[in-house]
This record gives sequence, structure tokens and C-alpha cells, in this order.
Amino acid sequence: MKKVLVVGTNNSCISVMIAALMKHISFNRIDVQSAGIRPKKVNPYVKKVLMEIGIDISKEKPNSINEFIHIKWDIIITTTDEAREKAKTILIGNTRIHRAFEDPMKVKGEIERMNAFRLLRDEINEWLNEFIARHRLIPS
Repeated sequence: MKKVLVVGTNNSCISVMIAALMKHISFNRIDVQSAGIRPKKVNPYVKKVLMEIGIDISKEKPNSINEFIHIKWDIIITTTDEAREKAKTILIGNTRIHRAFEDPMKVKGEIERMNAFRLLRDEINEWLNEFIARHRLIPS
């Protein structure tokens, strides 16, 4: 089973969403974790838009990157420039991928923000389907 770590700044939004969607898409056949430089509480919009497609992350807790420094990862995905720089110095991984997404929290208005989170979810889902196939993360 491939080991993947997704690292963001706060481990509250994009990194959590990527990890949850990767687990879902792979039917838990990828060992994926998420972490942050300065972990914060998981964003409630993330919980809502994932629940809309049947993914319950209500028990997810943010993790610190420091919890994973002694593990050798097959792939490390970073989602912010800060995460990329920090991961270079303290994490061990065979392949490093940097993929940034637009921050949906910058969108104003409740309905507009919810829609921005849905768009983010769908964009990540589309990217992951291609990413998982390209990196052969699921054994045939």
C-alpha cells in the first residue's frame, strides 16, 4: 500500500479535502494522511461539501507535520508555498508534488462561499482521479 502525506499550512481545508477524497476514490487502498505547519480546526465548509457526496470527516482532527517526520512517504503533496518549503527540510519522501488550489475562504457571501467549496471539491476530485492513475497508486 502506497503511503501519501498531504501537507498544507493549517490542515483545515485543502489538505484535509485532498486526503479524504483520495481515501474515498481509492476505497482506502492508499495510506493517506494530512498535516499542517500550524494545524487549526477543520473548516466546517469542508465537512459540509464532503458530506454532500457521502464522505463523513466529522471525526477528523488536524495533524501537525511534526507527527510524520520519522515516516518515509512514497509521495508528499504540498498545497502551499510555506508547506512546500517546510516539507523539504523535515520530511522524507520519494516523490514530491506541489499543487496549489484557490482558497475558497476568500469568497464573500454564504451561498457564494459554499459554491466555491463545492467547486474546489470537484476540482480536487478531478485532479485526483488523474493523479492516482498517473502515479499508479492503486494496485491492479
